[in-house]
Amino acid sequence: MICITKQYFNWNRVLLLPMGLWPDEETKFTRFRASLFYCLLMSNIAFQLSRLFFAEFSFDFVIKILSFSAAFCTLAIFFMSFWINMETMKYLLHQLQHIYDGLKNQNEIAIYEKYGYIGKCISARLTIFTICGLFFNFIIIYSPFILDVVIPKNESYAIFIMKMVTKYFVVSEKYYFLIIVHVNAAFSVGMIVLTGTGTMMISYFKYACGMFEITSYRIEQAMAIELLRNTDIKKEIVIYRGIICAVDIHRTAMEFAKCFLTKTEVLFFLLVIAAVLCLSCNLFRILKIESPMEQVVEVLLHIIVVILIVAVTFLPNYVGQEIMDYNNNVYVTTYNVLWYLAPADIQKLILFLIQRSSRIFCLTVGGLFTASLECFATIISLLYVSLLDFSRAN
Repeated sequence: MICITKQYFNWNRVLLLPMGLWPDEETKFTRFRASLFYCLLMSNIAFQLSRLFFAEFSFDFVIKILSFSAAFCTLAIFFMSFWINMETMKYLLHQLQHIYDGLKNQNEIAIYEKYGYIGKCISARLTIFTICGLFFNFIIIYSPFILDVVIPKNESYAIFIMKMVTKYFVVSEKYYFLIIVHVNAAFSVGMIVLTGTGTMMISYFKYACGMFEITSYRIEQAMAIELLRNTDIKKEIVIYRGIICAVDIHRTAMEFAKCFLTKTEVLFFLLVIAAVLCLSCNLFRILKIESPMEQVVEVLLHIIVVILIVAVTFLPNYVGQEIMDYNNNVYVTTYNVLWYLAPADIQKLILFLIQRSSRIFCLTVGGLFTASLECFATIISLLYVSLLDFSRAN
């Protein structure tokens, strides 16, 4: 037997351990690191919102500040949702190992490992993409300051960055470098935590999908044609055992998904609100910019934030849709087996399974949002239409 954590969660460990968020290694020092990085995120949010009180008030300025501070709030909520639920994350990680250790059939083990490998590949790709993005961001932000030292000239290379920062935050020019370092450090921490926690959550639900597929496999094996021909007491016992094992793994998959969602429901509800607010403010700013070619940097920043928020909103809905589809596949598999060849008692049991499996199993946040592609499309379309109407009215 392999260790699930070492085999399939090593990328998540690399990202979360320096942040103090790796569930399997929680000590006083890791809690201190987590507190330090969380304070960095919150101090950045507090600084951005404080500009509302120290600058001349206007509606456009409020939207401009909220468009980026809401993005940092989204990152902070992700951080908090994982941090305060460390015990739950650790329990779920050990639960995955316990389920794996309980599998004896080689085909079932192969199915389980396949979904672990899928989760690992997603984690690896998103981690590499995040690291490359942060490195590219580092080059763009700090290369002018490096050039000022290596190849100095009369006018600083960073004059454009200085003007942009002082204009956006309405601060004195002598503080602009400290602000850049502060904002960039908070953004880097937030993106690392977002990638580490997000990919870990995706991996958890991928394993749940694997459990649903194992359920379908067990039902097919329990109702195999070899067992249904000339059934006797021994074959009926084998069929009953197969169905019981299928029901057991199906119940485990649903309890696993519900356990994760129950512990994080409130914070994910806040995450939805922050994401919608951030998306609204950034889309509004893009629509309100009168000369995009003259303010191309600001437009690009808003577009990047919109892309990140859309991705953060899309991935959980896509995973929720997958959970629904795999649960529906259990119903389809149960319906398609040769149940009509089984004895009457087994047919009644199969009928019960069909009735139970026909119920839609979905991930719901706060009783309002159901994780699905339909929900994602509805939110995006309504948000875009409402912003377009508001922009035309003004």
